[in-house]
Amino acid sequence: LEDKFFLPSVVLDSKSFKQATKEGHRNPFDTAANGGDCVVICSYHFAALKAKDIRNVPWNLVVIDEAHRLRNVYKTGNKIAGAIQGATQGCRKLLLTATPLQNSLLELFGLVSIIDDRVFGDLESFKEQFLKSAHEDLRNRSLRERLRPLCIRTLRKQVLEYIRYTQRIPITQDFTP
Repeated sequence: LEDKFFLPSVVLDSKSFKQATKEGHRNPFDTAANGGDCVVICSYHFAALKAKDIRNVPWNLVVIDEAHRLRNVYKTGNKIAGAIQGATQGCRKLLLTATPLQNSLLELFGLVSIIDDRVFGDLESFKEQFLKSAHEDLRNRSLRERLRPLCIRTLRKQVLEYIRYTQRIPITQDFTP
């Protein structure tokens, strides 16, 4: 982030967190309170472990990369996603993923509920409106309308002038088991 975008950043893990607290920082996630103002980077597991500390920071924006990992937040057994959702509730969020959903509208429900749990209401309301609906065209139009202010889908061909991708050359070989 610093090299390419000139954004000062810090990676927090158990070791760096302990070191920062030893140096007198009450909450190492709150870099502004600690005399700096930089991007904080951490893993999902560490964020879930330190959810209380994350909740106590006035974030400008929470960016969640590889957000598809949180798609099952609506399932009660998904403790990491639930902790992250709770820790960032009320914060502005940007979810990033290049991984498509696995043909399940429930995964879409999960990701949207991380951004704002009021968009679709509770799980049962979502299921009633979008899974049990007999009118597929009406359902799809309604779903698109609800997602329009929240979701931007960018295709590779739309960013080719900004990002240089490695040329992919398809290779096919005969295979004999």
